[in-house]
Amino acid sequence: MINMIQNAKDQAAALAMSAYQAAVADGTLPQAEVKTAPVEIPKDAANGDFTTTFALAAAKALHKGPRDIAQALLDHMDLTGTYFASAEIAGPGFLNFRLNDGWYEGICAAVESEGPDYGTNDSLKGQKIMVEFVSANPTGPMHMGNARGGVLGDTLAAVLSACGAEVTREFYVNDAGHQIDKFAHSIEARYLQIIRGEDAVPFPEDGYQGDDIKDLARAYYEQNGNKLAQAPEAERQETLAQYGLSVNLPKMKSDLRRYKIEYDNWFYESTLHDSGYVAETVKLLAERGYTYEKEGALWLKTADIIRENLLKAGKKEKDVEKLDLKDDVLRRANGFYTYFAA
Repeated sequence: MINMIQNAKDQAAALAMSAYQAAVADGTLPQAEVKTAPVEIPKDAANGDFTTTFALAAAKALHKGPRDIAQALLDHMDLTGTYFASAEIAGPGFLNFRLNDGWYEGICAAVESEGPDYGTNDSLKGQKIMVEFVSANPTGPMHMGNARGGVLGDTLAAVLSACGAEVTREFYVNDAGHQIDKFAHSIEARYLQIIRGEDAVPFPEDGYQGDDIKDLARAYYEQNGNKLAQAPEAERQETLAQYGLSVNLPKMKSDLRRYKIEYDNWFYESTLHDSGYVAETVKLLAERGYTYEKEGALWLKTADIIRENLLKAGKKEKDVEKLDLKDDVLRRANGFYTYFAA
């Protein structure tokens, strides 16, 4: 694989060293044990495309000021036939290089010759990396923030794959807990309003107000009529929540697929609860004294745990006390385990 960035770095380093050797040959600079300094890409493009600290690194061995060394290198440097249009001195003695058209032509030629393999390498070969991204709440349609997260996450996964990693793209589906309970209550209220009238059924104060909830309730009613009107509340809510998810999740997958994002794994939070792992984990934390109850909820002593570990790691107590440490809820007063717990 052709790496034009590395090629430019290697060439800049070689130019600095050959210029030093030419300066030694005519007596401009003294002979000494001088090592090639690294070539980096400056953070500010105003400082060129590549820069080297060769002159600063050689100052001690040559007993000369870095800028004097840099000037000597510049006077003995021939950029003919290289990737660089110019070189200049900056700051205390940096040598900054600016690329010419030849380097960009080389990039285009490499892309053309290597095709889909251009830019790939094996630097992450053997590593397994899971990239979880978007993971939008399935209780409503996705928004522009989710779209942005989709592009960033999928691009990151592609870059990691191109570097040889075995990448899994995961969407974490929050299909359990408080938001699903609220989702169920919201659809239920809109469903019963269709049957009994809007004024006859109050809508939950913290319910989801969007028109999409009305659409879900209407769609279920058109397919199933009022068969849930007399059903037990828990059964009605569970049925409506699962119906809502059965509509929303395929739409999410379709929306993501429209801009070519395919996931390897759709992981459902409900499976963690169904397995019993969440309850078991919280029980183990309680047995070890890491939890406490307050106002009916179960809390994790997050602040104490972090504080204790920071002090053990050698942090000063006065610095630890400045941190805004807070405890976390594991189980709400209504019995639902939190997203944090899962």
